[in-house]
Amino acid sequence: MTISYQWFINIAIAIMLYILITSHYLIETQLILAYGTIFFLYFVLKLEKIPEQLSLFIKLLASVLVLRYLYWRITSSIVYDGFFDFIGALLLLLAEMIAIGIYLLGVFTSMSILHRKPIDLLEYDISEYPTVDVLIPTYNEPFEMIEKTILASLAFDYPSDRFNVFLCDDGGTDQKCYDNNPQKAKEARERRKYLIEFCDRAGVTYLTREKNEHAKAGNLNSALQYIDSDLILILDTDHIPAPQFLQKTVGWFNKDEKMFLVQTPHAFYNADPIERNLKIFGTSISENDMFYRHILLGHDFWESAFFCGSAAVLRRKYIDEVGGIAGDTITEDAETAIKLHNRGYKSAYIDEPMVRGLQAEDFASLVLQRIRWTQGMVQLFLLKNPFMSKNLRWYQMLSYASASFFWFFAISRVIFFLAPLMYMFFGLKIYSANDIEMIAYVIPHIIMAIMMSYFMYSNVRNPFFSEIYETALSFFTLPAIIQAIWNPYNPTFKVTPKGTDITQTYVSEYAIPFIIMLMLVGLGFIVGAIKIYLNPQELTIVLMTSFWNFINFLLLVTAIGVTSEKGDIRKSIRVLLNKDCSIILNNRRYIAKVLDISEDGISIEPLNPENKEILLENRDDIFIEIHDLNGKLFQLPSTFLRSFKWGEVLIFEFKDMRYNLTLRQKLILLIYGNSTVWNEFEKEQKNMNPFQSFYLIIKQSFKNALFKEAFKVTFRYFFNKIFSKTRTN
Repeated sequence: MTISYQWFINIAIAIMLYILITSHYLIETQLILAYGTIFFLYFVLKLEKIPEQLSLFIKLLASVLVLRYLYWRITSSIVYDGFFDFIGALLLLLAEMIAIGIYLLGVFTSMSILHRKPIDLLEYDISEYPTVDVLIPTYNEPFEMIEKTILASLAFDYPSDRFNVFLCDDGGTDQKCYDNNPQKAKEARERRKYLIEFCDRAGVTYLTREKNEHAKAGNLNSALQYIDSDLILILDTDHIPAPQFLQKTVGWFNKDEKMFLVQTPHAFYNADPIERNLKIFGTSISENDMFYRHILLGHDFWESAFFCGSAAVLRRKYIDEVGGIAGDTITEDAETAIKLHNRGYKSAYIDEPMVRGLQAEDFASLVLQRIRWTQGMVQLFLLKNPFMSKNLRWYQMLSYASASFFWFFAISRVIFFLAPLMYMFFGLKIYSANDIEMIAYVIPHIIMAIMMSYFMYSNVRNPFFSEIYETALSFFTLPAIIQAIWNPYNPTFKVTPKGTDITQTYVSEYAIPFIIMLMLVGLGFIVGAIKIYLNPQELTIVLMTSFWNFINFLLLVTAIGVTSEKGDIRKSIRVLLNKDCSIILNNRRYIAKVLDISEDGISIEPLNPENKEILLENRDDIFIEIHDLNGKLFQLPSTFLRSFKWGEVLIFEFKDMRYNLTLRQKLILLIYGNSTVWNEFEKEQKNMNPFQSFYLIIKQSFKNALFKEAFKVTFRYFFNKIFSKTRTN
């Protein structure tokens, strides 16, 4: 048997890397290697464009440095100073190993990214266009949200006889309509009746089922009994699609018979609760961009772009081949994808946002959503471990491992918060390193982590924003991880609430863990000062631990800011729209310009100042005439509300829109389906260097954290607990 030349190269590289990582250099050599790499990366980051080969070399070099740090930690910094010290040291090492594992898998996934282009359907005759069934699963979402998605789905730029739209209602099942609770049964029957009537008016098919079994996967599988098209498009209830969606996605199924999935990004029209509560929406890059604009492109390069639950087209016959949408875990999407990849079928990812959805609106909803994602991906890692799959290629195994293992981050985050307090309160020696080792290994490791994060993700994630999200969520997802590990079959699917009331300003009870930790960290500073006073020889270690504690203090402040819910009285999203329009009043036309528009109304600037007084005197029987996405004029009946800027801007409210489905459809597409408008909005989001990003986070956190109210919520919670327990006894 002959071994190829490439195998010799790979073996030689592996041996060289092993030597680099495991060799015991003089401390001076380690200093040169570590800081030489840092300075090299610093100057590379100043280049306007980094060649791909240089980028790969940097990622490899950084990985070597990280692995050298880990090798040093395992072989030189773990000492036995007592049972509890040793346990604490092992816990901290575990946290670092998880964090480094996530980092290295992320580097692998991001090694190269694939920008895949849509296949032009003009190459095919219309008779060759695949038939598509559009499935919109719903459970308890508001009617208006459901209606918007249905109306947008009916407007696809695709032959009308080649697609059908189905509403899959799990909120109106027989089980719910005959619930033992009369009120719940009545609400379910009313819901079913209303949606059936709306679907009849709109021209779509209403589907429900007998029982609510297996959550979203069960709902979709039930719908599969009634449809028979070549492809299925799945849209979450709040995901409003653009008209070009099918045109841009189905061509890949014609090009490649083995294609089972074309996934597109999930883009959103509202701020998530962290962006809203810290007031950084539109200033910082959206949290979702890192995954949908970078990481998933890396998965696609490694032939493992997976199903993300919505905004995706799947080939029906392959779904049937594996028994329908998978339901062993609560992340039915990724589980379905790994089963089909395991059979040798292909997936594609097109990184053009063609849906606009609603993100979780308050922090409690975000926590519920991320707990579900965490438990589902932990289930996937344990029950459908990619390394146990028979037919996945090695790079697909690593890609899926990266996607699922990431969700163990909460273990590391919580331990990193507790570690400095172990020393401060209990004197546990959990990190053994002298001053020169700290300078040679620890500090370069931290600096390299920051620089590499900026190097790989600066276009899709502002520095330190991952720390905000992971800190805010880890205290809640950690119990979910433990529960899923203890019983992987136990987690149940919980729908993320949509249409939540966010009009009130208050502090969520989810702030309580952060207030408790903040008090412990504050006490840690006091204990540290006492330690220095009593044992001056511990000055260095106390100062280093206090610095670590200080970083944790700042992160906790951001978490309190995140849980300080800020009220928003706006009923619907307002989109900037620089577009000409006309105001029609008493059969006369007044030329104007649209400034912004929402589902409820429009802001307009009259172009002729002489017309302002005429327009201000009239309030009813007004029509706003504007071009739709196809360039055709349509009129919106409106009522004048008010003016500002001395009459330079006029505000109109739309009327009679609820039952005029044609006008509502045009308006919805104009707001949510106009990719140009949203691209312009996203261009305004700022890339920041680490210093700018850190400053923004800290400034906004201290500015928006409601400390007084958060302490009140915490004390009230424990007072009520103690009082109710005393009263019970």
